Amino acid sequence: MDLKRYVLKPDSFLGQLVGWLRSFKFLLLPAILLLLFLILSQLFFTAIRYLFPQMRVVDWGTVEQGQWVQTLAIRDETILKAPFDGEIILLVDEGTRVPAGEPLAEMISSDFPRELKKDGVLALRTIALRLYNIDQEITQLEKDIQYLQNQTREPEAIKGQLQKLTENKSQLISNYDNLIKTGDSYLPGWMENYQLVLSEKPGIFSMKIDGGEGLDILERDGIEDLFTRKYAANERFTTKVKQKKAWAKIISGHAQTLVCKLPEGIELEAPQEATLLVGGEKFPLLFLATDYTNNYWFFEENSLAPKLIDKRTFQAYLIYKRSTGVRIPRSALSYQEQTGWTVTSTIKGEKCRINVEIIDTNDQWAIIKGLPIGTAVFCR
Repeated sequence: MDLKRYVLKPDSFLGQLVGWLRSFKFLLLPAILLLLFLILSQLFFTAIRYLFPQMRVVDWGTVEQGQWVQTLAIRDETILKAPFDGEIILLVDEGTRVPAGEPLAEMISSDFPRELKKDGVLALRTIALRLYNIDQEITQLEKDIQYLQNQTREPEAIKGQLQKLTENKSQLISNYDNLIKTGDSYLPGWMENYQLVLSEKPGIFSMKIDGGEGLDILERDGIEDLFTRKYAANERFTTKVKQKKAWAKIISGHAQTLVCKLPEGIELEAPQEATLLVGGEKFPLLFLATDYTNNYWFFEENSLAPKLIDKRTFQAYLIYKRSTGVRIPRSALSYQEQTGWTVTSTIKGEKCRINVEIIDTNDQWAIIKGLPIGTAVFCR
């Protein structure tokens, strides 16, 4: 009989593996012993729980059914763009809720003389804010004048009111022009080199532009395309801006639409209400709709909390079902074909099985019928 001899080359994979095992052979025995110890410990504690079950008292509680989902946020967001190249001086912090007309930042052109920045910026800010208020007053006066001009009753009284409103409007226009001249005394042509950015609508000020502003769930490419896009918000804000480039946004309104994408192969019935668990906090959701595949659930969220507007997409735990009632540990339940679901309790010191009806369960708890609150049951 011919015998063949195989030789492992040192540079082969098996040769390198054998060499590695020889180098660390003094660690193999402790590692194997540690692994055996962990396995035996687990078996020991499992046997203890089986042989000596614990007693738990039935109480009133809640069972929640949930699923990890990928979440996409769609909001009403207004982009703020720079009118010229320059520098931004922020007047509010990230995430601040602002009313309409609130000063957000100052934009100063790169052509603005540096020696005037410290001395003249505060004066220009005051002037610009006053110009905004005058402009709002003029707009309201024009509406009042137009309303009175359309009135036909008591023409003499209306004529006097129109004259007074017209005089007030002329005075405001004169004040407007004088303020512009005052600004020119600090810097000629200042209106082309300075802008006080005011919030056009109430909302939340944010500098995290991620490219998802203006998303539409009815886009032709479909909702799946919105989840596959890359949304990268600028982590560090720079004071230098370029003309027509977005540098901040206002998240307006009191609600946002959250689209929850279910994992593949999960078939669930859409709820009317749900709760989203993010970073240890729970946020109530109102169900809006689902797509034709039932893989995407649309919810309305009304808090606009910082944890929900910090990112465009994020992982979250969606609690889609809650049941409240008599609650016991899931491990207390036992099932047999002849008797169905039962729990083990004690009556006059003797163990006995009691039939129960299961209302809802999850991995840890079960809501049941058939036991009064305070009953002691065995659980493993």
